[in-house]
Amino acid sequence: MKEIVLVLLPGLDGTGELFGPLINYIPEGIKPIVISYPRDRQCSYIELKEIIMEELPMETDFFLLGESFSGPLAIMIAGQRPERLRGLILCATFIINPFRFIPSWIHIISVGPIYRLWPLLIRMRTIHETDQIKELANIAIGLIKTVNPDVIAGRIKSIFQVDVEKELLSFDLPILYIVGDEDRLIRRHNFEKIKKIRPDVLLRVIKTQHCILQREPLDAANVLIEFMETVVKMGQWDPYVRRRLFSESQ
Repeated sequence: MKEIVLVLLPGLDGTGELFGPLINYIPEGIKPIVISYPRDRQCSYIELKEIIMEELPMETDFFLLGESFSGPLAIMIAGQRPERLRGLILCATFIINPFRFIPSWIHIISVGPIYRLWPLLIRMRTIHETDQIKELANIAIGLIKTVNPDVIAGRIKSIFQVDVEKELLSFDLPILYIVGDEDRLIRRHNFEKIKKIRPDVLLRVIKTQHCILQREPLDAANVLIEFMETVVKMGQWDPYVRRRLFSESQ
């Protein structure tokens, strides 16, 4: 089988460096390309999309993974119909404001100084976790401190204002959605909204919290590898393939 390229779009930190645990389990034959976002300049989803488009493979077939914050970006890019894009992987993400009981107008209070407290919040939430998770949290805190808090605030604003439902309807590529069954941040109703628009979306559930790719990198790697290899082997995303994979996902 020819080499598979996997383009990875990061979560809210935007550094891309938190993909390390996942990449450790990516075998030969799959080439990961990690895209990072500016750490000192606020960019809208539209501006980030343009940054990503410039870094996409031009000569090689590829899959695109959007984690959490970057899910809408992955969908926006798929809506542009890049010629070599073969499939989409969405991990713990959303297509509109992901929080049921928090109105979108709340974005007006998303300001930089608030997010100076983010590292402290991470430390508090992982105080009773395993040493492995605490080590991961320390790495995340170090990376977050390299990102201007105003940049984080701008990304939070974007989360509350985004709507990519039309873009999700505009392409016909295979989609895999990975969810953590204990995720209390991006809850299951976000997948249901995607499924309502694209009934053929494949669901894989991993027993963990948010930050699935970091907490359970081996399980996540196995899931996305299976998806990519299946799509590549089938050669095209015809109705038969949809029925077969979709039935297995239930």
